Amino acid sequence: MSQSQRRFLFILSSTRRLGNSEQLAYCAAHPLPPGTEQKWMHLLDYPLPDFVDLRHSGPFQPPAGNAQLLLEATLHATDLVLVAPLYWYSLPAPAKLYLDHWSAWLRTPGVNFREYMKGKTLWAITVSSGERTEAQPLEDSLTLTANYLQMRWGGILFGTGSRPNDIQLDAPALLRAKSFFAASNNAVLAANPPEVDILKSPAE
Repeated sequence: MSQSQRRFLFILSSTRRLGNSEQLAYCAAHPLPPGTEQKWMHLLDYPLPDFVDLRHSGPFQPPAGNAQLLLEATLHATDLVLVAPLYWYSLPAPAKLYLDHWSAWLRTPGVNFREYMKGKTLWAITVSSGERTEAQPLEDSLTLTANYLQMRWGGILFGTGSRPNDIQLDAPALLRAKSFFAASNNAVLAANPPEVDILKSPAE
């Protein structure tokens, strides 16, 4: 697939606007070739209802409202980028809720969520005031998520910052951002997608 055929969905999940992770994501997206489709959705603008586990009590209803909009954007994308500051070594609550709704979409009749997700690439862009190793639980969680749905794991772009605009002082992260999608995508395509057993989901 050429760069121009790729369709990027950036899911912004910070609880504040234009935070460090979001700024780093803009830096990473800027070098994408002209014509590369980009869609940016801030979860503050698309609040989701609480996820209710209905697996053992009845069928999931088709999503509506913001959930439907996010589902449609997710299925349309070839590349999903979770833009998330590191909160307690993991994803912020809006991003986790978005992923929780994946459990519903997997079981919603007619959606074929698993089949549509197969072969897409999942990425993460995160900023934290701590060390890179502190983001490992977040990366492990998303790697397992990608493997479960037979997606490709594109990698994580990590930057350092705490106060607003701190990321602008992290020159190495800004430099990595310039080639993040190109360099990581070459590595992804050079390897075969991981073969995994389709087991129970983490929520099962």
